[in-house]
Amino acid sequence: MQIEASEISKGTELDCDVVIIGSGAAGIPCACELIASGRKVILLESGGLSANAATQELAKGEVVDAARHGPLEQYRKRVFGGTTTVWGGRCAPFDEIDFEKRGHIPHSGWPISRKDLEPFYKKSQEYLFTGEFDYEAATSMEDGNRPVVQGLSDEIWLQDRIWRFSLPANLGAENREKLTDASNVRVILNANVLKLNTDDSGAEICSVDVGCLDGNRFRVSAKTVIVAAGGLESARLLMISNDVHKNGIGNEHDQLGRYYGSHVSGDFGEVQFSPKDSQVLWEYQQTQDGVYAKRQLRIREEVQQKEGLLNIRCILTHPPFADASHGNGVLSAAYLAKRFLKGQIPPEYSKELSEAGYHSLPMHTRNVVLGFFSLAKFGLHWLKDRILARRKYPSISLKSRENCYTIHFDSEQTPNPESRVLLGDTLDAFGQPLLKVDWKYSQQDVDSVVRSAELLRASFEECGVGEFKQTPEETKEMILKGFGVGSHHIGATRMSDSPTSGVVDANCEVHGVKGLYIAAPSVFPTGSFANPVLTTVAIALRIADRVSQP
Repeated sequence: MQIEASEISKGTELDCDVVIIGSGAAGIPCACELIASGRKVILLESGGLSANAATQELAKGEVVDAARHGPLEQYRKRVFGGTTTVWGGRCAPFDEIDFEKRGHIPHSGWPISRKDLEPFYKKSQEYLFTGEFDYEAATSMEDGNRPVVQGLSDEIWLQDRIWRFSLPANLGAENREKLTDASNVRVILNANVLKLNTDDSGAEICSVDVGCLDGNRFRVSAKTVIVAAGGLESARLLMISNDVHKNGIGNEHDQLGRYYGSHVSGDFGEVQFSPKDSQVLWEYQQTQDGVYAKRQLRIREEVQQKEGLLNIRCILTHPPFADASHGNGVLSAAYLAKRFLKGQIPPEYSKELSEAGYHSLPMHTRNVVLGFFSLAKFGLHWLKDRILARRKYPSISLKSRENCYTIHFDSEQTPNPESRVLLGDTLDAFGQPLLKVDWKYSQQDVDSVVRSAELLRASFEECGVGEFKQTPEETKEMILKGFGVGSHHIGATRMSDSPTSGVVDANCEVHGVKGLYIAAPSVFPTGSFANPVLTTVAIALRIADRVSQP
């Protein structure tokens, strides 16, 4: 069943077994898994089936340093399906080392292991349409034993893993019929959760208060509440629910909102591979089960430990869109389109594009005019393989006639208790405080990525397979530009063995509050190199499995 929150009589108290707050990458899989349990489920979504400006305003907030972190509403979508309505579809599981306590990374270590998530990772593949749970190049690709860069030694860098790409899947569109047809599930749209209520002792969850922008108010009672509202809003809901827990639920030891992190992404620069006719793997390929994939470079775990490095992945790709000196008509056309649609595209691109001023527009226009024929050929590929295809070609991928490619990296960030999410002074339409985000990075974050770049440069040169066009100083400058996107919201309700060091336990149940679970990337103690969707779905499925038990 699907209904509008405005259709529920004011002051009504609904009753169910499980309330799920949010219909994104965590909430929808949770609800789907609970259908078979027979439990009465109410799924509350702040938005509707399509975007609404007034509802999206509720995602706003304050950013302490706008140069480091983009606008909060740009990363979050209050609509059925959440941010899966706009994501790019890239997936990879976290490595085993990501779950371990690493001596060179303060506050690292999860209270669960990779093995604990393994069965749920496998099931996540079904929700995300990413094929088999196999991220090894050798077993998932027909030419998986072929290296990304011929002749590169494996002493430091391994070339054995892949990214897999979803369709990409809008979980709202893919699962709406399944949920609305289920007799034990009610989907309530345009239902904004205003508060989480515990019993008088604060030891058990008992209900949630819901409000509509038209003024309607009602309550939903349940012994189990799963907060699946994303890494920022989930933390905010705990903070504003402060009538019994005066500092917010789960914040007895001032851990709520701390350790807020994201990923550090950017470019090391361009590499001229040699000899000029050497074969390097720059393009998207397909796995043996028909999923688009991209080959990775990664640093051996023992080298990470020895060098004190954070986990990182690198790929070969095209030059940055915004730099018109690439002379490529396709990239310039993409830039011109994205530059004026930056509010509608992934945040990792919009920062780069918005920083590029209008002075480069004439050169981009010239590239488009001179590259008309190659642009026309690319347009046919894009129409066939991206626009009309169900499984879409992931993004622009172009062969370099000079065998010169940009090295793009994605790195984890060190957990930092001083990087925080707080309640600000600005109020939303319901009179409740919006978030104030003070995102910080550490010198260790910078040093780790810079050192990784140095290791790659040295390996290329020693093996005679390529040379960076940028100097080490220029590479460091490029890396620093990547510190400040903030599109992945990790750590603010972190998982821990004890309430003195986190907010939720190993089962993602809030310490000391029975029945209240957080299904969001905010529970990750560390963020690994990978964007969080796949692991978020796995966490959500693990919670649903626990909740569905008799």
